Amino acid sequence: MIANPYPTLPTVHADMLLMHAPAVFDFRNRTDIYFPYLSTSGDVPITPLYEYFPLGFKSLKRVLSENGNKIELLNLSSLLLKYPNIDVTALFKALDLRLLGIDLHWMVHVQGSLAVAELFKRVHPQTPVIFGGISSTYFAHELIRYPFVDMVMRGYDTHQPMTQLLGGLENEQQLSKVPNLFWKNRQGEIVDNGYTHISSTLSCGIDWSSIASQQSSGASLPIQEVIATQNAGCAYNCGWCGGSRDAYLRINQLDHNMKSTIHKPLAETEYEFQTMALIPGKEKYHFYTVNSYSETNSRFDFFMDRVAEANFKSVSYEQFKLTPDDVLRKMVAANPRTSITLSPESHDLKVAKRAGRGAYTPAEMEEWIAKALDYGIYQIDIWYFVGMPDQDKKSVEATLDYCDRLLKKFEGQRIYPYICPMIPFLDPGSTFFEQPEPHGYRLFYRTVEEHRLGMTRASVINRTNYETKWLSRADLVHVGFWAVRRLAELKTKYGIYPRGVSNSVCRRIDDALAFTDVVHEIDCLPDPQVRQRELARIGDEILRRNRDVFRAEVANQAFPIERKIGGRWFDELLWDQTTLEQFNAAS
Repeated sequence: MIANPYPTLPTVHADMLLMHAPAVFDFRNRTDIYFPYLSTSGDVPITPLYEYFPLGFKSLKRVLSENGNKIELLNLSSLLLKYPNIDVTALFKALDLRLLGIDLHWMVHVQGSLAVAELFKRVHPQTPVIFGGISSTYFAHELIRYPFVDMVMRGYDTHQPMTQLLGGLENEQQLSKVPNLFWKNRQGEIVDNGYTHISSTLSCGIDWSSIASQQSSGASLPIQEVIATQNAGCAYNCGWCGGSRDAYLRINQLDHNMKSTIHKPLAETEYEFQTMALIPGKEKYHFYTVNSYSETNSRFDFFMDRVAEANFKSVSYEQFKLTPDDVLRKMVAANPRTSITLSPESHDLKVAKRAGRGAYTPAEMEEWIAKALDYGIYQIDIWYFVGMPDQDKKSVEATLDYCDRLLKKFEGQRIYPYICPMIPFLDPGSTFFEQPEPHGYRLFYRTVEEHRLGMTRASVINRTNYETKWLSRADLVHVGFWAVRRLAELKTKYGIYPRGVSNSVCRRIDDALAFTDVVHEIDCLPDPQVRQRELARIGDEILRRNRDVFRAEVANQAFPIERKIGGRWFDELLWDQTTLEQFNAAS
């Protein structure tokens, strides 16, 4: 008997698979799109594929499972990074599903999400595909018109509508009663069930007991982190943010008399912490809290009491304003390795206020930092952005000068400034996206299709969907990357980064900026055939650099040392490591 020459995976049977796509598909062998080093430049350990999936995947799995459905998760981005030879078509053939769910939460995934949906429908033409997430909600009318998108579910909390949908998936009469659903009937007609399910709470906690475990033995410095959010929406109104107060109301078609923040019931918060207690080696994990600044005082007190019981290795809180003394004391009592993240956006109060921040001056922040350290706060991270209103190159340079002074003043203490260029996209649905001109912005892409095509441009400059009156698209990239480089040098100057780490970061950024210019010049050639020919000429150089970014290790600005992926909380790979390794080797 001749052995089967084609590798196969064990079939996965499920009522629904929630799949997270890479930002660009298929990124692995593309020689016509350049992904510069550190182009995410953020605090999350991810690549430019943005393999971070929305927390809603986790809560949806719990709710739908408790209602009798078999639900699976697959982070296709992580899987393809870790096992780069895997044939995605063969992988899709191993899926036996009633429904495939794909998130389009952050718009950066638009090309990858749509391409994955299209490929899946070629393999399984009878299996419906549904989209969900913030961007899906905002662009629902456009998404449903793609032939490979069968449904779009709108809303932040879709637990009840999704439960109802799975209960009546094969019955069109039942489907017509599911709130918030766009769908196509058997005649191919688009049906809008109306956006009528508006949840007053973030109704479900996450079961963390089944968190993805580190799948690479002996990995140095594993990425072990748990994340939690106690609310959706926001109490604040930063104009660039698609999750801000006005954006939340706008995207969810609510009037300004409605609440802009919905909270998780305290019982569900209690449930989450109970499941976190079941994580093996939990005491080695960092606990990161999101949007804690939108909590009421009493709710935040309850939350910190749970943190105290949890005994994580460390914990960090995002804070919009400068944390009051009594809260600082309680944070430290709850966990001695407590970090606070501030995001003033700019050292310049005028820029900060126009960006939606400006809740404190640099002098007030410095006075608060000294006090927070005295109370025992372990670390303070301070984030600045590039791409804000009234922010030109000199303003960014002045922010780096301020970082120099800040690092000198608190030298030897854990005060870490960061800076991040806001690329590639200004959030659709944000105030600046809705009203660009009055705020000094210019948009290059507005529709889903424009963004999808934009993500396939060779140059990261041309992938960026906006510029400002003060910084062109090229400036956003050049000035932004320069700022990250300058800050790496400053952190070496003050003993935060070893010289070798800083040299590596600077060298790679220098190469990224120089090669970005080469790619951009070609990407701007007006003749498509000439452009394609010239890109092909440098294709090997593009591929070599991309492969240096897309592999099973990841570095970020906060921790610029490569660490193996496979144990991040969002690294849901569906099959076991041995099976995937064998399939990868045989592909």
